[in-house]
Amino acid sequence: MGDEIFLKWSWFLEWLTPGRATLKHVKRVIFQGRSRFQSVAVVEVEDEGKVLVLDGKTQSSESDEFIYHEALVHPAMLLHGSPEKVLILGGGEGATLREVLKYRSVKRAVMVDIDDLVVEIARKYLPEWHQGSFDDPRASLVIDDAWNFVAEGRERGFDVVISDLVDPLEAGPATRLYSLEYYRMVKDVMSSDGVFVTQAVSISHLARYHAIIKNTLSRVFKHVASYGVYVPSFDSMWGFVLASDSRDPQVLASRDEFESRVAKLIDPKTLKFLDYMALLHIFSIPKTYKEKIDEVEEYATLDNQVFLPA
Repeated sequence: MGDEIFLKWSWFLEWLTPGRATLKHVKRVIFQGRSRFQSVAVVEVEDEGKVLVLDGKTQSSESDEFIYHEALVHPAMLLHGSPEKVLILGGGEGATLREVLKYRSVKRAVMVDIDDLVVEIARKYLPEWHQGSFDDPRASLVIDDAWNFVAEGRERGFDVVISDLVDPLEAGPATRLYSLEYYRMVKDVMSSDGVFVTQAVSISHLARYHAIIKNTLSRVFKHVASYGVYVPSFDSMWGFVLASDSRDPQVLASRDEFESRVAKLIDPKTLKFLDYMALLHIFSIPKTYKEKIDEVEEYATLDNQVFLPA
C-alpha cells in the first residue's frame, strides 16, 4: 500500500492475511510520511479515534490500545513480582513505557526503538498513548536497532524485557528480531530470574506463525506460555508469548497471588482492562487455536527465518 492511500480515498484497506482484510472509514489524515525504515501515518478512523499505522498495518488505536498494552506488559511484570529494571524493545508510541512506569518497584526503564520519527510523531500526536512517560525521570530512550543494543550488551541485569516490535515482515525492520539467535542474546541481558514477553502476531488468523515464535522461545527458556486477547481494531485474537527460566506463569492462576501482587506493585484503578478474570481469560486459548499451535514444530533461526505472508 502506498503512502498516498489516505489522501486518495477516505477508506483504509488493511490486509490481515493474503485472503482477509478490513475496511475502515478515515475521517481525516493527521500525519503521513516515511521514515528511514517504514511508512508512518496517524489517521482518525470512524469508531476508533486516532490510529497509528506503520507500513499499512494498524499498530494501535485510541479506542482500545489499552487492551493490547495492558495484556503485553502486566502479566510479565506481575510474574516477576518486584521488577526494578525493565527493557522495552520497540514500543514507539510510549504506551508500553506508560504501563511499565505504573509500577512502584521500577527504578529504571530503558526503551530502545529504531525509528526516531515514530517516537517524534507519538510525542506530538499521540499524547493519549504516552501520557508524558517519555519525560519520567526513570525512563531512558535509546534510538537504535534492538539487535545492536542486546548484541553489544550495553546494559544487563534486566528483570523484565518486553518486546513490542512490529511483525516479522520480510521487508520490515524487525525480521531478525524473532530468531533463536536473537532470543539467546536477549536472555544474556536479563537477570537470572528475569521474565521476557513478546507480542506474537494474530492467533486467530496466523496460528502457525504464533507457534513458531513460541517454539523458538521454548528452545531458549524453561517456562514458556502463549496467551491472547481479542483487540477490536486488529479484528483478531492477538497473541503474546511469556518466557522465563525461573518464573512459572502458572503462579498467576491463583487469585490470591494475583491480587496480592497487584496490590503490592500497582494501583489497580489505573488498569482499564486487566483484572483476575481477564487474566484467566487471556491465558485460556480456545481449543481450536491451541490445537493449531501445538501441531507446529518449526522454529526460526537467522538461516531459516519465517516471515508473515505479505
